[in-house]
Amino acid sequence: MPSKQRYDRSDIRRLNAVNVLAQLRTSGPLSRANIASNLGLTRATVSNIATALLDSKLIFETEFTVGGAGRPGLLMDLNPQAGCMIAVEIDLDRTTIVMANFGLEELWQQGESVRPDAGPDEVLASAAGLVQAAMEAASRLDLQCFGVCVAWAGLVRRDVGELAYGPTSGWRDVALKAEWEARFQVPVSVENEAHAGALGVHHFGEMSGRRNLIYLSLGVGLAAGVFVDGVLLRGKQGFAGQVGHTAFVEGGTVCSCGQRGCWVTEVGGAAVRRKLSAAGVALPGAGDNGVDWLSVAQALAEVRDPQVLQVLEAIGVQLGAGLARLVQTFNPSLVVLGGRLGELMRPVESVIAAELERAVLPSMAEELELQVNDGQTDCLRGGLATVFDAVMTNPPLVCESSQV
Repeated sequence: MPSKQRYDRSDIRRLNAVNVLAQLRTSGPLSRANIASNLGLTRATVSNIATALLDSKLIFETEFTVGGAGRPGLLMDLNPQAGCMIAVEIDLDRTTIVMANFGLEELWQQGESVRPDAGPDEVLASAAGLVQAAMEAASRLDLQCFGVCVAWAGLVRRDVGELAYGPTSGWRDVALKAEWEARFQVPVSVENEAHAGALGVHHFGEMSGRRNLIYLSLGVGLAAGVFVDGVLLRGKQGFAGQVGHTAFVEGGTVCSCGQRGCWVTEVGGAAVRRKLSAAGVALPGAGDNGVDWLSVAQALAEVRDPQVLQVLEAIGVQLGAGLARLVQTFNPSLVVLGGRLGELMRPVESVIAAELERAVLPSMAEELELQVNDGQTDCLRGGLATVFDAVMTNPPLVCESSQV
């Protein structure tokens, strides 16, 4: 018979602090009396927790409550100036970084192009330089850094913080977490970029809070982040969502993973470039080993001729057909198409939606929404949300020895 877990005063105090922060996150400014009533705690307990959170600068006091019986009480809320979070997206052709405060307000952003033949050491050195610049910007704003989240395309080992394998880049066993934590002296987490995109949609925007959603990240590669009943599915090794390397066309194009006819070979960046070129469409900014996504997006938006639309419509049908397989597996209420190529598919969103509706069981289609994002912010927002959630679930409290 397993032994019962024992909790000491510091554990209970931290749990209460987490619950207080969750109240402020979901409800906005609240008084101590409101929080005590909502959580079923005594006023004295909430007052002690509030003092610890105030001393830690995670919350601040705002205006007095208006109306109601008894003495007016000060409202408390999350403190945007408590600190900052840094998110990094390492893509095959570009590294982008954003720094935001505890109110999730983006304060600083920068990016650098990556050479097509650059190796992992060169790319990580460049990314580390951007992180250093972000931390210096945070220091000038008097914001402590709560942590850094790095999002990568490929199979990510989150526990040790490394890229196990990048099917498109060919990189293997590229470690990052330990070295960066020693260098920057803050917690560092590593995330799959599609999972980060799903986290970004789940936490931000009009669709935030959806408990069942599929986020499809469309770029050079193709991967998905899936929420089921509010939980992001990761799989035993954390590699879940590599849907781009599922069989799609029998005897099709050779994929970077070594197989033929993978879904990504029909709708990914290389496929888009190949099909547009075959249709006679010039693609400024395209290279032999990678794609300048912003240049391609701009070129396609400007061209918008029948040839371009015909190619995108055909790809849209293939996207809808593949998404239908995922929908019938996970039964979401929302499907989001994002990633670096998401914006390119906006002109044919109705084509994707029509194929998706045609291919799924009617009952599943009734309560299903499709959203096409520009994909430029989802992944970075997911990185910010990862650090923010780490603080909210394990807040850095001062005076750990004080009473509950």
